[in-house]
Amino acid sequence: MSTQDRMVDRQKVLGDFGEFALASESLDEILQRACELVARALGTRFAKILEIDHQRNDLLVKAGVGWPPGVVGVVRLPMSEHSSETYSIEQGVPVVTPDINQEDRFEFPSFMKAQGIVSIINVPIFLPGLKREAYGLLQVDSPEVHEFGDEEQQFLRTYTTILGPVIDRLHKIQELQLAFDQNQRLLHALQHRIKNHLGIVRRLVSMRERVAGTEEAHQELAVIGERIETLRLVHEHLYSAGTVGHLPAGPYLTALAEGLCKMHEGGSGAVRLDLSIMELELTPNTAVPLGLILNEFVTNSLKYAFDGQGGVITLDVRPHPEGRIRVCLSDSGKGLPAEPAPEATGTGVKLIEGLSRQLGAQPVWSRDHGTTLCLEFVPT
Repeated sequence: MSTQDRMVDRQKVLGDFGEFALASESLDEILQRACELVARALGTRFAKILEIDHQRNDLLVKAGVGWPPGVVGVVRLPMSEHSSETYSIEQGVPVVTPDINQEDRFEFPSFMKAQGIVSIINVPIFLPGLKREAYGLLQVDSPEVHEFGDEEQQFLRTYTTILGPVIDRLHKIQELQLAFDQNQRLLHALQHRIKNHLGIVRRLVSMRERVAGTEEAHQELAVIGERIETLRLVHEHLYSAGTVGHLPAGPYLTALAEGLCKMHEGGSGAVRLDLSIMELELTPNTAVPLGLILNEFVTNSLKYAFDGQGGVITLDVRPHPEGRIRVCLSDSGKGLPAEPAPEATGTGVKLIEGLSRQLGAQPVWSRDHGTTLCLEFVPT
């Protein structure tokens, strides 16, 4: 192959490696591919990348091509004063050994001799930054005498100049991912604790409710307990979903509605739930006020709509154009009175009005064939 052809081939290798490095998020894959391309470009069959382990003061064979099993990811080379690798890192320049049998400055590992390695070039890999911190080495090995002339050295220096920022980028991505995972675990644990603490508060309110001195106090404590239960369910479903930012609407709203019906069973007659909830993900900012609205509506329906005759409570939740969500709640009871107006019918309705504003929705009430409440809002 002519000199020009070799240069063209090596330029192509640099291009191929750059494209691969941009497309991959795996450091191991990138380092392995780097070794394969370098060995091909220089025709040496052997190449490896050594990573500095500062705690152990040695070099790990992080990736390589041509080596038998038990070398890559296993073998470590000491960073001693007789090491060509150490010398190259300290000097910050490529170090060439054309024939290790004629070299008296350095000592060479037995596993390399066992593979018949004769010629070696070490090229340090530096991470970007003012400190010029060394990551390790690109080491190319040949079982034949190989001079590794100026053109090949410049090619390898260009190669490691590309490799350093790629390694740095992936290290930072890995650090960010580790930090993110740790934060997710901490937030998940916090979600679990909040759920448990709300459960404790709910039980304390229930205990106080049972010994309340008046019916009015009993009713007020029951309402407070139901609202706390709504908050507890949000955190329970966040914990069950394994996230801290989203929970599936269906299981959460279904559990809340069914729990309310069970809590009030007997006083309203046979009440059937008709639920149609599309697959949607809710954030806590949306789930909490929406759950409290559901709590108030269903509780009021169960207490006042059916007069012990039973009926149907319907919930329909579905996506709406322009990224909005449409929620409709209805019951088949006797409906809201014509007077006073809905906003003045009690604490529950007033609370629904306030929670609707929190969602950015305008509640629309209807008295036809029972009571209906519809909301449209953009989830946050």
